[in-house]
Amino acid sequence: MAATTVNEKPQKISLKRIHYALLTDEQTEKWGEVKTLTMPISLTLTPNFSEASLDAGDRVVDQEAQMDSITIAGETADLPTEVLVDWYGHKVSAEGGIITNSNDTPNSMAIGFESGSKLVWFFKAKLKPGEESNATRKKGETSYKTYPFAGEALPLIDGIIKHTVDTRDTGVTATAETFFATVKKPSEQQVPTP
Repeated sequence: MAATTVNEKPQKISLKRIHYALLTDEQTEKWGEVKTLTMPISLTLTPNFSEASLDAGDRVVDQEAQMDSITIAGETADLPTEVLVDWYGHKVSAEGGIITNSNDTPNSMAIGFESGSKLVWFFKAKLKPGEESNATRKKGETSYKTYPFAGEALPLIDGIIKHTVDTRDTGVTATAETFFATVKKPSEQQVPTP
């Protein structure tokens, strides 16, 4: 039997937009309006696994690994007041500022991004702000302030964490506009029985 050749397609590094929608009801899987950030700088995803192995007869006879969550770390050129309130659970002051309280808790939300031809939704994530640095401007130098964040993408009740679509794949009709219009869980392709 001949081996099947996989259609590999190299991709350039890209990060166009970050999308998010607050998770309003996890039991019924409802999300609010999708909002978009247009100035992301970086996004790193690190899968986290629970692992175990069974040793018997002086060798490993079985190994099990299960994905628990995916760590998300990123940076944007700006995090407007509305985003700080949505993501981190801060409150808006009567003066239009942000009130940060020790009792603030991050909101659960879906977060998605566009990277080249890949479109990705995480269905339940909680983010926290990263380290903020401030410095005086030095003569003859210009620098920019960035806004780091980090958190975890967690599984929904049924275990689904993430949905990725590659718009270059045959039969894919999704575009960034349709994929990120709303948060919608994927349905599994039905495999015909022989």
